[in-house]
Amino acid sequence: MLFGINTISAQISGTIIDDTGEPLIGVNISLKNNITTGTITDIDGQYSIKAKPGDTLSYSYIGFQPLDRIVGDNKTINVTLGESSELLNEVVVIGYGTLTKKDLTGTVTKIGTKDFNKGSIATPEALLNGKVAGLQITTGGEPGSGSSINLRGQTSLSASSRPLFVVDGVPLEDNGVAGGRNPLSFINAADIESMTVLKDASAAAIYGSRGASGVIIITTKGGKAGKTKISYNGNMSTSLFSGDSGFLSPNNFRNAIIAKAPQEFEFLGDLNTEWVDEITQNPISTEHTLSVSGGTEKLTYNISAGFLNANGIIKTSQHQKKSLAGSIVTNLFNDNLRVKVNTRTSFMDDTFAPNTYGAALSFDPTRPVLDPDSEFGGFYEWNDALATNNPVATIDLTDNKGNSIRTLNSLELTYQLPWLNGLSITSRGSVDYQSGSSRLFIDPLLRSNFVNGGRLSNAETTNISKQIETYATYTKDLSSIKSKLTFTAGHSYLDTERDQDVDFGNGLEMVDGEYQYTTDIGKDSFLVINKLASFFGRLNYTYDEKYLLSASLRRDGSSRFGPNNRWGTFSSFAFGWRILQEDWASGLSNTFDNLKLRVGYGVTGNERFGDYLYNTFYFYGTPDAAYQFGDQFVPTLRGTGVDPDVKWEETSSINLGLDFGLFDNRLSGSIDVYQKFTDDLLFNAAPSAFTNISDRITTNIGEMTNNGIELSLNTVMIDGDSWDWDMGFNFTCNNNEITKLDNTSDSIFIAYETGGISGDVGQTIQVLQQGEVFNAFRSYEHILDANGNPLNDTGDHNDDGIPNNLDIYVDQNGDGVINEDDLILNGNPNPKYILGITNNLRWNNWDLSATLRSNIGMNIYNNVASAAGFYDRLDDRKTNNFHESAFVNDFTNRQLKSSVYISDGSFLKLDNVTLSYSLRDAGVFSSLRFYTTASNLLTITGYEGIDPEVAGGIDNNQYPRSRTFLMGISANF
Repeated sequence: MLFGINTISAQISGTIIDDTGEPLIGVNISLKNNITTGTITDIDGQYSIKAKPGDTLSYSYIGFQPLDRIVGDNKTINVTLGESSELLNEVVVIGYGTLTKKDLTGTVTKIGTKDFNKGSIATPEALLNGKVAGLQITTGGEPGSGSSINLRGQTSLSASSRPLFVVDGVPLEDNGVAGGRNPLSFINAADIESMTVLKDASAAAIYGSRGASGVIIITTKGGKAGKTKISYNGNMSTSLFSGDSGFLSPNNFRNAIIAKAPQEFEFLGDLNTEWVDEITQNPISTEHTLSVSGGTEKLTYNISAGFLNANGIIKTSQHQKKSLAGSIVTNLFNDNLRVKVNTRTSFMDDTFAPNTYGAALSFDPTRPVLDPDSEFGGFYEWNDALATNNPVATIDLTDNKGNSIRTLNSLELTYQLPWLNGLSITSRGSVDYQSGSSRLFIDPLLRSNFVNGGRLSNAETTNISKQIETYATYTKDLSSIKSKLTFTAGHSYLDTERDQDVDFGNGLEMVDGEYQYTTDIGKDSFLVINKLASFFGRLNYTYDEKYLLSASLRRDGSSRFGPNNRWGTFSSFAFGWRILQEDWASGLSNTFDNLKLRVGYGVTGNERFGDYLYNTFYFYGTPDAAYQFGDQFVPTLRGTGVDPDVKWEETSSINLGLDFGLFDNRLSGSIDVYQKFTDDLLFNAAPSAFTNISDRITTNIGEMTNNGIELSLNTVMIDGDSWDWDMGFNFTCNNNEITKLDNTSDSIFIAYETGGISGDVGQTIQVLQQGEVFNAFRSYEHILDANGNPLNDTGDHNDDGIPNNLDIYVDQNGDGVINEDDLILNGNPNPKYILGITNNLRWNNWDLSATLRSNIGMNIYNNVASAAGFYDRLDDRKTNNFHESAFVNDFTNRQLKSSVYISDGSFLKLDNVTLSYSLRDAGVFSSLRFYTTASNLLTITGYEGIDPEVAGGIDNNQYPRSRTFLMGISANF
């Protein structure tokens, strides 16, 4: 009887959705061992099929990972299909076209919605942090702030090393405007469908002079045919100050005064003021996004609106953004003409908190915030112009606001010629408009500007980029010779204008209810126009589904260069070999599902630096250089030193890669070995004697290399009815070296100093030097005692009767004097190893994702400790708080260039953890998801500063990163 029941077929039904809860239309469902029985999902993602217990149902959909489910007693089987980032037929967006993943020959990584970092993301680059091998992103702590982005190492000394960002086919200019924080923040992260990273030159060379640092292609969400869908996502978050500043509490400060500066004790105040607490807050931030999408077979649309109110950990710091976006795609003339319109606009309002974190650490913690007898707005202040300012007064009496707008609009027409199959022509016109204004008001009562009567400055900036690109693509299957080719050729023209006006002055007076300056300090304005014309072509060729060939050529002409070097040519070549397609490789198919070898070489350029560098400009000389004519002194005109033949920076790179998949692609990934060589680096170098009117000119003189290895792995650990677990891992090892910097033969020349630090005037801690890494640290080597502690600076440790620097620093050249000749190179601010680990787990309706990031093998200079970690600071002009490292190092005087302050900055961060619960068909909702996210949750490091993640390697009172906790809801109607 039981046997008879188990063989009776029943009607199995359910709903199939994607990771966002959207129903999937047209999913194939079939019995695994009976291909004649099958069905597809309807417009609501629902299906029904006959099956009996023990049967296996197979679910498959293009672009998604296929799944099998065994039929049990439950007659309802709901399925969530995840996007398959490793599916060989997945379409990947590249420059001026698309390719399937299996046909790629360059090093390309695509990250989709499922794998993005979660939470409230103010800027799009933060979605990728820790997700892509070779991509290092260092975000700031301020809300909406910009990021330091490097792809496969530093590629320039003075020009930008940021990758080129392309949004829906439109390359973006990376210039900011007055009143704005991050030029990319106008993109609502919730509107992004995927981000594709082109790493090597064979993939990026199609962008020519703009692709030297790689390319990141952003594809935004579009509509799908079907009924109208309404989606809402909203969240609320709070942030907490995290980290230990290393400065003394009020009680410990009093004890330090007693021990090290007892003469000051009687002058201390009676309060216990935690100045960091006075300037920080636990802010509440909110974000809302509403989108409507849908369409027919002929026309699809997607419209979204967003609002972000992000408040910073320092009081008054705020970033507000109102965004609107729309996309319409329609097919006309028997589907031969495709018309696509994209529009994206954001209005941003920012309040910039003054950088008072350092002052909050330093100000005497025994003093009050307010003083009713103070002439400085009622705030307690030292009566000393050079003493530390009251940080609360600085915040309250400073108003620094900015307003900006950025709108990106494009019209794309693609016409498939009906009389020649495979030939299409695409023309895309775009306008990228940015405008911003800023107003800085410093109250006349603020002590630092009290003598000047306050300060007021205004700035306005407008950037306009107009671009038109037209290209033809021809695809042909040559089945008779087992070949397929795609050829693309086109032209691009970019016109950019940048206009800025600035005015500022002191001596503020109230006029008609508003402050105006009476002392006109200065006004300035400029208009910069640049043009970039390009011709480009690319060939993709496949033979017998085994051998892949790609070649590209681009010719760019830029007005940034003089007539002699205005044009540059950039080319690439890449070859791919799908090894499993070989007859002799049939045995490998039992182990591998995918095995492809790639090799590529290409040349890219960089023209993102100052304008008109080839032109001499004249300025009035100083009064003491005036020339006398009779009784009059006429000011002289002085020209700037230039190299009229300044030209492109060029980066050539070679890449060898292997893509692989095993165990039905449950384990897949790639390994790449690369070398990048950049020559003609622009640098403000010293010219040969008597060859120029200036002692420094910007010229093409440097060379730099980056070489490394990358590993990317994606694993499906568990794939079951109730449990799913997949994990991603990426690893990068990069070595950077400046191989040429100057033509000088002067044996005295050592290096170009850079990396300014606080604590004294004109001090630096880094250098640019041939044979060393970019911005290498240079300091004195501090002598350590038997316990590994630095020798203090007051003892006569060498017993010569004279306590001096010879007692604490190594005399490298043995000349009996400690000076610049004894400085050594002893640190690298760039990580040698970068790792990222992503975990995604699902149990029934629960989901958990977590991102781990690690930078290993870099150093940090702790300028917070070096500028404040010595005993004399306690009575330096006025009583100041100081860094607890003074007790460890036992320094009485400031030792800014001691190697003690250069530390190992390696870290491991639990950066992003999200827990969510999802419901399907919940009343009016087709799906409903509740989630909570914790960001910057845990940092493991040996670095003793507040945060080891420091752009540039110098920790100098950076805006503190906060620990953020968020709760949100996502609903689809």
